[in-house]
Amino acid sequence: MILWSKKFSIVYFASVFVTVVFILLDKNPAFIFFNLTTLPILIFGLAKNFRKNQDMLMPLTLVATSFSFFGDFLMLMDVERSLFKTLGICTFVAAQTSYGLLYIHSMRMGKRLAPISLSQRLPEIIIGIVLIGYTYHILRQTNELFTPSLIYAIFADTVFLLALSRRFYVSKKSFISVFSGAFLFIMSASLTAIDFYSTNLLLYASTIVLYSMAHFLVTNGILIQIQDNVAKNSYQTSIFR
Repeated sequence: MILWSKKFSIVYFASVFVTVVFILLDKNPAFIFFNLTTLPILIFGLAKNFRKNQDMLMPLTLVATSFSFFGDFLMLMDVERSLFKTLGICTFVAAQTSYGLLYIHSMRMGKRLAPISLSQRLPEIIIGIVLIGYTYHILRQTNELFTPSLIYAIFADTVFLLALSRRFYVSKKSFISVFSGAFLFIMSASLTAIDFYSTNLLLYASTIVLYSMAHFLVTNGILIQIQDNVAKNSYQTSIFR
């Protein structure tokens, strides 16, 4: 299911590992440096893939990942923390918007054999209801950052449901990878909301691991869809075919 090369995966997760170690050791300068190198590694890998195959899905993937990186940078600011946290959340909203557009475009480039019935949409309905309750519970802990967190949650939950809807249009491998990443984005955002100012180092380290895995899996799933297009000259049909 993993399309990223073994060498690239090792480099990426080595950066994540070192970042987590410096978090737990409370070595802030070293942590900031390695944390800000992780997503650029992913962006560099995506750019190399884009040079080889200029698929229409790649620009949106690059844009979404780049917005995430800028959000990381803003969230790390140690002055006017409430202001920069708010700006960071807004940048993450832009990232989630890009992911949403990516998933919509991904579905448009896929194929399905028959109309999708309401019964087949039950997972979206059930998960949507669960997300509303879960989001409400998490948002109660965001205090002064409630409003930007609410806006982010609306976008993130919507994007998660779009990731789920891809199952009708793309291969099973692509769907599972992207959906798993989208789920980890929800989990990492939840941990961030619980401890916005990173007072719990173990919780913060867990957030970084989930967030890094989310990016890796989402980009991997998109690359799988692109590879399917190259191999078959058309996008994979629904996993329900």
